[in-house]
Amino acid sequence: MRSKQMKKKVKDMKRKLNAYFEPDEEFEAPLLAGEPLKERFTELHEALVSDVLVSTETLALHAPVKHAANEAAGLAWTTAFPLLVFPLLFTEKVETVRQRDERGRRIKAKSAELMVEAVV
Repeated sequence: MRSKQMKKKVKDMKRKLNAYFEPDEEFEAPLLAGEPLKERFTELHEALVSDVLVSTETLALHAPVKHAANEAAGLAWTTAFPLLVFPLLFTEKVETVRQRDERGRRIKAKSAELMVEAVV
């Protein structure tokens, strides 16, 4: 269920915004660096992981999801904007973990089916 909500959020983030600013308009956007950036990133990391783990009923997926989060975090830190990149990377890696788990379940079910046929 959470996965659908995350996909909707990502879809909403992709919508086009038409904004107009005067040529001499200036913005002040404080850049996060050093400890403040690490703290915000850690908060984001923990929030996203806990959201996914709460919606993940299969306990066996908890460790792979945490591993996916750490992998995505490592990749995000190599970019200029880790806070922007991390959520999407994490979402993609979690989807890969879920697909791999589903494939494993199908293979086990098919194998069990074949074993029953072989024994009978």
